[in-house]
Amino acid sequence: MNHIYSVNTETFLSDTLSNVLSQLSHFQEHSCLQVVHNSTIFFIHFNEGKLIYATNSLAPFERLERHLRRLGNQNSQLDSSIIKQPRLKFENGLESYIQLPSDYQGIIWLSEQGYLDPQEAVTLLRRITREVFESFLCLSDAFQFKFVPKTEQMTELCRFDFKAYVGQCQKRLEAWQAFSEKIWSSYQRPYLVTEKTQAIRNFTAEQNRTICKLLKGLNFRQISAILDRDELIIAKILYPSILDNTIVVRDPKPPFDRLPKLVLTENIFDLTLQTSELDWRGEDSGFQFNFHSQETAHSLESTWKVACVDNNPLTHLNLTSYLQQDLFITLTIQDALDAFAKLIEFQPHIILLGTNMANLDGSELCTLLRNHNDFKVVPIVMLDEVSQSVSQNKLKRMGATDSLTKPLKRTELLDMIWKYLP
Repeated sequence: MNHIYSVNTETFLSDTLSNVLSQLSHFQEHSCLQVVHNSTIFFIHFNEGKLIYATNSLAPFERLERHLRRLGNQNSQLDSSIIKQPRLKFENGLESYIQLPSDYQGIIWLSEQGYLDPQEAVTLLRRITREVFESFLCLSDAFQFKFVPKTEQMTELCRFDFKAYVGQCQKRLEAWQAFSEKIWSSYQRPYLVTEKTQAIRNFTAEQNRTICKLLKGLNFRQISAILDRDELIIAKILYPSILDNTIVVRDPKPPFDRLPKLVLTENIFDLTLQTSELDWRGEDSGFQFNFHSQETAHSLESTWKVACVDNNPLTHLNLTSYLQQDLFITLTIQDALDAFAKLIEFQPHIILLGTNMANLDGSELCTLLRNHNDFKVVPIVMLDEVSQSVSQNKLKRMGATDSLTKPLKRTELLDMIWKYLP
């Protein structure tokens, strides 16, 4: 859930990134730097020139929960029910983020309840703040900002040396430039396009089966959390396969498409950036994926369910040949009259419906499905022989999500699936 926060920018100033951060590093008051850029709001908390925490308005609890899941690979207390508690207890409007961010409140609560030990709390704060700062340091040109003094006491779990912290983030941004031909955001989504015996170089067959199963529309940061490794390491290992088009990288999903590209616009503190892996890896050492981590195992338990109702056998043949069996479970139904009961039993994640079928038309079946509680929000894609023959208004009237042209093409089918699967 993303709360709308109306900002009166008349009270803000404009300046460059380096000038603003130079002020921040010398600011002694307990304050929050609030920055507005491209409908994204950054909140950077600091005290006596030290960095306390950074967050932004783009899905802050998704970010917190993702980092908690990564910690959950080593901390068995952080199961799904505990990870959801901070959102349930503290999610609030962004107005509170100037004084005491709701996601930070969640971290304090987890620490006080004993779910995080002090070192885990510091690791969590460092990783979240670093993620936010990597985007913040890429803001180009002048932006709107203001310093807001703190009126409420904020519990400080740790403090980071501001200049050193920014320096490491700068080095990480420089490291991202090695992949800039294909990767411009850590929220882009890599997925497997072509099947090869060794899809990822230098991996065993078992490792390939594992990592390829994860390439199903998750972004680099989500894959990082599942495999318990730094997202730059994920990018480094996948990049050769991205270059040879075994893996295709899609754009970030909203709201992360509003963040700037990973390009360091300024050398903020005139640091010499001769980046080595030790510079940007920080506490995230090692280059081997943790394939047996708790989150990896959980992710591998699930597969996407795709159902297709169409009276053309070729459509079913194309569908089953295009979708890898280790990623997808498919259900093909030729008689539309049998579809309703079979779909209720199958519980698909996405449904493909032919528009012209005997006995029951696809538009009629779509309307019936939408009237059933099990299919209120399931993506339904209409299939038709004529390109764009189904207008957006007609799709909306029947309750369909989108449309595809038959015969199905592999790339178009996968694009549609990754577009709507969660």
